[in-house]
Amino acid sequence: MNVDDAEIRAMSSVVAALNDLQDDATRDRVLRWAAERFGISAPTPNPATNVNPSAASDDGRARTKSPAVPTDPVFDDFVDLFDAVDPKTDLERVLTGAYWLQAVNAQSSWQAAKVNNLLKDTGHGVSNVTTTLTAAQKKSPALVRQMAKSGRAAQSWKTYKLTTSGISYMRKKLGLTGSVPVVLADDEAES
Repeated sequence: MNVDDAEIRAMSSVVAALNDLQDDATRDRVLRWAAERFGISAPTPNPATNVNPSAASDDGRARTKSPAVPTDPVFDDFVDLFDAVDPKTDLERVLTGAYWLQAVNAQSSWQAAKVNNLLKDTGHGVSNVTTTLTAAQKKSPALVRQMAKSGRAAQSWKTYKLTTSGISYMRKKLGLTGSVPVVLADDEAES
């Protein structure tokens, strides 16, 4: 058996397995697990490179507009992210919780109570998460946007999302450089 044939069969099996998965986030987790399992570091393309799978080169590989970049750190638990950020203020704590929900867990929006529950579970709840989020909205540029409000009372459930500036702020706290990946940027990119 030719080594090239074994390699091609392995690649075909990987493609078939990944095609069975529902979304890119799941595929990414599987690929990261496989790289860790076999002790290799596999470069990943920057989501901002706009890979077009239908625009394949002569050898069948997708073309990208820029070279691969290192992957972001992987956080299995919120406390791991919290420790990496080491937030000192209520604002930083709330933004860390929001980043966990939106960027790490790929939620398009989240409620203040979910953020504060994460923080309380680590022993770092804030006294008034809504006040802190309001302050984040008033920053220039805004770090958070309120997306919806259910009910008429001041205590009604509010839904928020981090802005591109908010995500950029958190990525800097994590020591990540470069622009915010397209998949994390809000529709009205502010940076």
